[in-house]
Amino acid sequence: MFNYNRKKYKFLTPAGKRDDSILERPEFMYPEKKSGKRDPEQGNGMVNYLRKPRSEIGMTSFLGALPALLLTIAAFRMMVVSYGNPPLFVSAMAMSALLLSLFSLVCGALSFRERDADHRFAVLGLSIGGIVAAVWIITMIVGAAV
Repeated sequence: MFNYNRKKYKFLTPAGKRDDSILERPEFMYPEKKSGKRDPEQGNGMVNYLRKPRSEIGMTSFLGALPALLLTIAAFRMMVVSYGNPPLFVSAMAMSALLLSLFSLVCGALSFRERDADHRFAVLGLSIGGIVAAVWIITMIVGAAV
């Protein structure tokens, strides 16, 4: 009586019974560009873009940019709270933030040399590190002019 709304489901065999993973099926693969070299593991001329490894240097770049951003926020907050006369350790925080941001810029640029890697964290590290470095360089130029 109520069979009109039932869907016919096709159950797949579990991955444990088969030798290959579900991610290596042709539905999840994109055709490789035509080049003379082929990966010996990929015999069918397809490249799997779902399991690209993360760039380790890119992760280092991102993890270097986060403390630089936090030190920048803390230093600016202490400058505002102290009405422009911050203690000496605020300048140490500022220099540490600048050095960390420069480190993240170098690591982010080096991470793009890694082939077949996911560069999301490298882009984030370059963005945050570049913004922090630009803010501190502009702050130093304005401070020197005054």
